[in-house]
Amino acid sequence: MVTFMEKELTVNGTVYRIIQLLGKGKGGYSYLAEKNGLQVVIKQIHHEPCDYYSFGNKIEAELRDYARLQNAGIRIPRLITVDKDAEQIVKEYIDGPTVMEQVHAGIPVAPYLPQVRTMAAEAMKAGLNIDYYPTNFVIHGGLLWYVDYECNDYSEQWDFEHWGIQYWLPEACFRSYREEDYEPVCDFLIRLNQEDRSHINWNWARFEWMIEHPEFDRSSCSSIGLWHADDRVVGAAIYDMYLGEAFCAALPEYGHLYPEILEYAYRELKDDSGLAVAVNEENTAEITAAVNAGFVPIDQKETVMEISFDRIISSALPEGLVLREMDQTADREALEWLFWQGFDHGTDREAFERSLDHVPHVRKHFNKSLCLSAVTLSGEPVSHCSLWYHPDTDYAYAEPVCTIPAYRGKGIAAALLSEAFSRAKALGAKRAYVISDLPFYEKIGFENVQNYIFYRRS
Repeated sequence: MVTFMEKELTVNGTVYRIIQLLGKGKGGYSYLAEKNGLQVVIKQIHHEPCDYYSFGNKIEAELRDYARLQNAGIRIPRLITVDKDAEQIVKEYIDGPTVMEQVHAGIPVAPYLPQVRTMAAEAMKAGLNIDYYPTNFVIHGGLLWYVDYECNDYSEQWDFEHWGIQYWLPEACFRSYREEDYEPVCDFLIRLNQEDRSHINWNWARFEWMIEHPEFDRSSCSSIGLWHADDRVVGAAIYDMYLGEAFCAALPEYGHLYPEILEYAYRELKDDSGLAVAVNEENTAEITAAVNAGFVPIDQKETVMEISFDRIISSALPEGLVLREMDQTADREALEWLFWQGFDHGTDREAFERSLDHVPHVRKHFNKSLCLSAVTLSGEPVSHCSLWYHPDTDYAYAEPVCTIPAYRGKGIAAALLSEAFSRAKALGAKRAYVISDLPFYEKIGFENVQNYIFYRRS
């Protein structure tokens, strides 16, 4: 080790002035140095014992690993010179804070996770793991640099998702759902689907529709599990209407929480027969976690269809019907009666009234202009569609859509959706989603975009 009584280091005949010690690793000491105004990093190999790592020829390993990292496309500092006899390496100095410094300062490093994940993917493709500990990464000009030259043969146990990520992110803390968590959960679901639509079957609108639905089991709300970090929800386990079926997810940067979330859901959200969760058929990480947790695929699926608002087919209501905006609070009983018939519960008004929930329902982001019914000239609603749109998203969500049996097959629901789509497009939406595989939606322009398989653990 160079002491600060020593102000210089000579490498291959070139004298460098030592500015400061940057750090000590298991293989060497790194110093910030300069020569004629050019700052460099000098690594001096040491041979101190390390109880968790074994070495061969350290200097040859550094050079070999430098070549492997270059070939893998990992962003690393340029190698300037090496003195094999003195076991010294001089490399380019990348100025900027380390990821560890950002973490300790409480500055979110989530914006850099896509870059480190790209590095991890390139490394795995080359059969490598790099050392993902955050002291080895420097942020410079918005880019992430891996400033070490160490790498090892790939092992899943030591890759970024299974080892490194835990040091990049603040620990998430758990708490049960409370009434004041409503908006944070909506924000979580919006963020969850902003870039990765593999969880679009659960979005903020489905949550808002469900949690104020007359059949929703409010008595179990405190069983909903939330994981928080940086004063926001980063993971959730939410039952679907009743215990026994659940949605589990974490923001991409907190994907390592998914097995924990899944285990919580099984423990707290199951019913007498167990728990089922819907997993995107292309999400191999969540499928693996579900299987490892004892879940098995069952013969139950869910389909999400999408329509681009560039493909809206304009259609008009049949003669004798008029368009009416419906308020889900003021017009709640009329709408519930329409839903009762439209979802094939029959026409027994007394049975409907016995089932009617008289608790007022307030959906906080409800937009009356997107809640449309077709009404007869005598004022009877016969068909309905609701779209849900939030300005922080680029999509609308259709829920519910129905027509009473006597008025089906007349193009009424298609006309309502056409008008609702035009209104949502004017607000900023580019597409709409619906959870369905009915031919009706394909006929009006929807396409199948996501498929989900249910996994059950008894």
